[in-house]
Amino acid sequence: MTGDLKVIDASLALKWAVNEEHSEEALSLLDELDVFICPEVFYLEIDAVLTKRVRIRELEAQEAKEIKNNFRALPCKLISHSQIDEIAFDLSTSFNISYFDALYLSTALKFNTVVQTADVRFFNALQNTEYKNHIEKLQGV
Repeated sequence: MTGDLKVIDASLALKWAVNEEHSEEALSLLDELDVFICPEVFYLEIDAVLTKRVRIRELEAQEAKEIKNNFRALPCKLISHSQIDEIAFDLSTSFNISYFDALYLSTALKFNTVVQTADVRFFNALQNTEYKNHIEKLQGV
């Protein structure tokens, strides 16, 4: 597997900005990262959660916009959808994972690394597969 280069999914990354269970563990991971990789859908997922939290009044619109901008400043290398869409489709139709989760896994496979996630369902879905070594659950989750 590639050294310290990791794929970070949105479930984990959101814990960097929104104080919730296991945010401290997620922030510790962020401190260790020089750069991370993720599929283009990463920002779409982040923005969808932030706008939802505004709608349900968990965040003010300005606060959500600041968080959005802070995410854009992180050292994230985005991977084009066109580079991973075929394998993601195959993974999603072969295993009990969403297409979005499959995009993260496809990115990890492309770079021979791991997806770091806070999504227990995603993690568990791969435990009895050949891809179990390409996913890591956030410590404590």
